[in-house]
Amino acid sequence: MVGINKKLKGDTAELIVAAKFIADGFRVLFPYGENSRYDLVAEKNGKFFRVQVKYVTPKNGALEVNCRSSNNWSVIHYSKEDFDIIGVFDPIHGKIYFIPSKMVNNSTIRLRLEKSRNNQKKYVHYAEDYSKIPTF
Repeated sequence: MVGINKKLKGDTAELIVAAKFIADGFRVLFPYGENSRYDLVAEKNGKFFRVQVKYVTPKNGALEVNCRSSNNWSVIHYSKEDFDIIGVFDPIHGKIYFIPSKMVNNSTIRLRLEKSRNNQKKYVHYAEDYSKIPTF
């Protein structure tokens, strides 16, 4: 999706993540307007999950998921209370990953797509470990 603007990338990612939730038996709701800290709500068996969606292109063998939102005027950092799940869409590989909000920090969550060069395992989050929708 080279050459498309940031808004269209975000909209595309939201629909792809929503389709995954629907395929897994969830109902999906979209909040009205642009002022929510989450992009969609997924419901199953009476439980509701607020989902923040990110379109993240891999770089150097990893997906770097920013824990903030920005517009032309400001940057706002997310907190663990803003949503329940981050749905990450990787457009190069066509995959979706689901990060629980408890992992949110003030900067970036890095999901490795390949092993690190130095074989470090401590504090490394492999994307494949986040391929399923978390259950709470």
